[in-house]
Amino acid sequence: MQFTTLVPAYKPKYLMDLLTCLRHQTVKPAKVIFSDDSPDQAFVAMLTTESVSSLVADLNISVVAGPRTGGYNNFRHLLNLYNSDINQRTELFHLLLDDDVIYPSFYERHLEAHQCAKLPCVISRRWSASESGHPLRDDLPVPSIVSNNINRMLSIEAETLFAQTVGSCKNWLGEFSNATFRAEMATELDDASIAGISFHGLEDLGGFLKASMHGPIGYIQDYLGYFRTSAQQNSANPMGRPLKLAFLAYISLTIAGRRLNYLSQAQSAEAIKLTSLFILQHYQAEDDMRDMCELMKLMSVNASETEDDFLRLWQIYSSSSHSLLKKNDQKICQPSEFQGQ
Repeated sequence: MQFTTLVPAYKPKYLMDLLTCLRHQTVKPAKVIFSDDSPDQAFVAMLTTESVSSLVADLNISVVAGPRTGGYNNFRHLLNLYNSDINQRTELFHLLLDDDVIYPSFYERHLEAHQCAKLPCVISRRWSASESGHPLRDDLPVPSIVSNNINRMLSIEAETLFAQTVGSCKNWLGEFSNATFRAEMATELDDASIAGISFHGLEDLGGFLKASMHGPIGYIQDYLGYFRTSAQQNSANPMGRPLKLAFLAYISLTIAGRRLNYLSQAQSAEAIKLTSLFILQHYQAEDDMRDMCELMKLMSVNASETEDDFLRLWQIYSSSSHSLLKKNDQKICQPSEFQGQ
């Protein structure tokens, strides 16, 4: 089994860090594909210089022009490239954001997990790091039933994953950079919906939950990389459109989980109540959230009778932005848990 690394590229200043971490993998990826979404095609220029190309001669790197229509479309562009030749694609793939770093044993450990069972997705823990790359903390709210487990690799069923994420208003799984997938999941990730319900704004978490519907996911307890933080990220602007979408997408994923019987009616109602109250607390003064917040008042009291109204309004709200990331930030916004409740 081999990996293809897919890099939705926008920030060339981190290129050497990324190439260094790939070169030092104990199990190297068979292919590395960059989709250059930068305004001036900086990655194309840098990766074709003699100094850089000779440095990474041991890596099978190709670089293509990105669509330059937003961060998530660049992800989809890479997934379609990977899927374009089913006979030649590797068995596994990895979406690695250009500012995140994986440690030398990342692919080795993920490969071991994939070889143990036919897992649609394997996720490992990661540190949160400063912009300069110094690991600072683990900012993901990993539930005690996972973090206190003596096993270093766990197999987690969809029911548990839904209950411990959207059912608990928490994302402790992380982002695409700390996950690897089987090839057939590329088509699934290209469609950001479950049961016909969009999860735009939480593409990472929604993708993990969608993968779990195809079989248990593997979860590696060890820290095998870091998520680089900076003041320019979407999550640094709590009033920005991406974060609003992310919190609303918790509700859409909760509804999808209940309709597919991964969450009970009681679990769904409690999660929607908590999310609705959080959204009201933080966004009721925002003009673009006025209609949503009026609905949140009703949802916090009776979620089941108002979810169809929410889905109609959510379709309009999410489609109007298409959940595209700001072009200065390829990271998909991922609030790990609701604070200040």
